[in-house]
Amino acid sequence: MTELTSDTLPGGGLKITQSPSGYRYSMDAMAIADFANLSPNDRVLDLGAGCGIISLLLAARYPGVTIYGVELLIEQVDLGRQNITGNGMKDRVTLFHQDIRTVSPAHTAGPVDVVISNPPHIKKASGRKNPNPEVAIARHEIHVTLKDIIDAAERMLRPTGRLMMVYPAGRMPELIDCMRKSKIEPKTLTVVYTRPNLPARRILIEGVKGGRPGMTITQPRIVQP
Repeated sequence: MTELTSDTLPGGGLKITQSPSGYRYSMDAMAIADFANLSPNDRVLDLGAGCGIISLLLAARYPGVTIYGVELLIEQVDLGRQNITGNGMKDRVTLFHQDIRTVSPAHTAGPVDVVISNPPHIKKASGRKNPNPEVAIARHEIHVTLKDIIDAAERMLRPTGRLMMVYPAGRMPELIDCMRKSKIEPKTLTVVYTRPNLPARRILIEGVKGGRPGMTITQPRIVQP
C-alpha cells in the first residue's frame, strides 16, 4: 500500500492528504481559489475536485457556502472524502464519484450559483503523457474535454450563475469561444505570470450565464516576482 503524505496549507488551517506518486494539487488550485469571489450563501460546484483542495479552501474562506465536488477517479474521491472529514467540513462539502459529462442538478438538489474548475487542460494528442494514469487523466483531455466542462457548467448553473476557471493562457481564444457558444459570457480575466519577464502561463476567468458582453481585465498576477 502506498504511504500517503499530509501537507499543511499556507496559513496553517487546512491539512491535505495526497498520494506521493499520484496526482497532487498545484499552484493552479491555489490561484483559482484566490480568484474566486463568493457570496455568503452561494451553492458551489467544483468540477474535477481531485483530493478536494479547491473545495476545502473555499469552505474555509467562506463559512456560509455549501460546496459539492465531482470527481471521476475513485482514488482521488477516497482521498477527498478523507480530507473533508479530517478538516471538519462534512456538513458543508460533499464529494461525488461521478462523470462530469453526466452530472445533473439532481446531484446538487437543484442548480448552483457558482461552478469552479481546474480541469484537464492538455489536448489528448498533445504533449508527453505522464506514465502514471492518474496524473495523465488529471492533466490531459483523456476522459473530459474543454467542451465537456463548459457544457456541464451551462447545465448546472442557475440563470446569471457564474463559472470560474483556471486555464492555459495559450488556449484562451478557444476557452472564450466555447463559453460564448454555451451562453456563458466572459466578464473578468486575470493573466497569470510565473515571472515578469516570461510569457503568461495561465489565465483566471469568470463568466456569467446569460450575461451581457463586456469584460474587465484585471491587474496581472505574478506568482514568483
